[in-house]
Amino acid sequence: MSHLYKSLPRAEINDRIKKLQKILIQKNLNGALLFSITGTYYYSGYGADGLIFIPIEGEPIHLVKRNVALAQKYSQISNIRSYGRTSKIVDTLNIPENSIILVEEDYLSYSFVKYLRDINQTIQFLDGSQLFRELRSIKSKYEIFMIKKAAKMVDESFLYCCEIAKPDMSEIELASKLDSWLLNNGHGGYITTRAMNSALLNYSYVISSHSTSLNIQFTPISGYGLTLKYPYGPSNQKIGRNRPFFVDTCGNWQGYISDTTRTFICGKFDKETLNQLIALEQVKEFILKNLTPMKNLGDLFLEVMELSKELKIYDCFMGTHSDKSVFLGHGIGLELDELPVFYAKGPDLCVGNVLACEPKIIVLDKTVLGIEDSISIEDTGARLLSTAASYYEI
Repeated sequence: MSHLYKSLPRAEINDRIKKLQKILIQKNLNGALLFSITGTYYYSGYGADGLIFIPIEGEPIHLVKRNVALAQKYSQISNIRSYGRTSKIVDTLNIPENSIILVEEDYLSYSFVKYLRDINQTIQFLDGSQLFRELRSIKSKYEIFMIKKAAKMVDESFLYCCEIAKPDMSEIELASKLDSWLLNNGHGGYITTRAMNSALLNYSYVISSHSTSLNIQFTPISGYGLTLKYPYGPSNQKIGRNRPFFVDTCGNWQGYISDTTRTFICGKFDKETLNQLIALEQVKEFILKNLTPMKNLGDLFLEVMELSKELKIYDCFMGTHSDKSVFLGHGIGLELDELPVFYAKGPDLCVGNVLACEPKIIVLDKTVLGIEDSISIEDTGARLLSTAASYYEI
């Protein structure tokens, strides 16, 4: 079965564990418990249902609920055991009394954390969510390489889109064809998110100009979707002729996610739309020029908004009226919505951050345009990981 999977490098895993242990020591903590698939994969290279326990020193322990033999084959942690009963986790891990342990309170349910505290009253379980996410926000060269591979796949899918997109296609029909192409060309499947009540049916988010009148998500434009349970995403709306549509695609290479949007039209862009696309390209170039180490994302957010006013696109930039998006981008990695967030109160950039920056224009009942790129922050500044053309006439 080994040919089915590609393991994460052991040196990569060891480095992550050492960084976390160093912080645990600095903060006088005794360890960290990670239950999420993202957490277990990040610190072991194997995303099975279970947990990872990382003490302040020594070897981590990997508990899995099913198939210990498979975990022993693929996990980069040597000490692997059966999960056993949740009520006995502290005993199984041999955590001393009066220990202070970090958990992912943004992921675990309130009732589960309460249960852990109630049955282990000599142990303090504290929220380590922000710390875990901040650590993951600084990518290694290996991780950036993986995100670049995901972005390259998406670039190629846009060329395939040009071959197959037809005016009478529905958004969901085109999305399903693009998703099939991605899966057959190395896409890793699931797009993991951190946001509550977030579920993605498609990797390729096809939104036509016909779908601009509904937005129920925090994004600039969400589309109609297929049901009232999840009223967002590609719908049965037709793409149409001579009306722009965009494809917002999440790549996935071995679990690492890229995020790229490009604008298409079956026909020709009119002069007004071309001018808007050129304005978005100017916004993109301004962002790229200013995404430098130590640059404050909050300051840059305000500068971009001022630029949108100078370019006379502010009224439709990142949505309209009360539906304007409050961010211009977000971190990407093992999850689609990682840190840092590119918004009015954003932090200073660090070398190793990887962001998806997504300038978009929405004109209700008329136009949807977008140019989103995956970008890594390096010593010398920003590096584009997505390199497809900004827009396509089919």
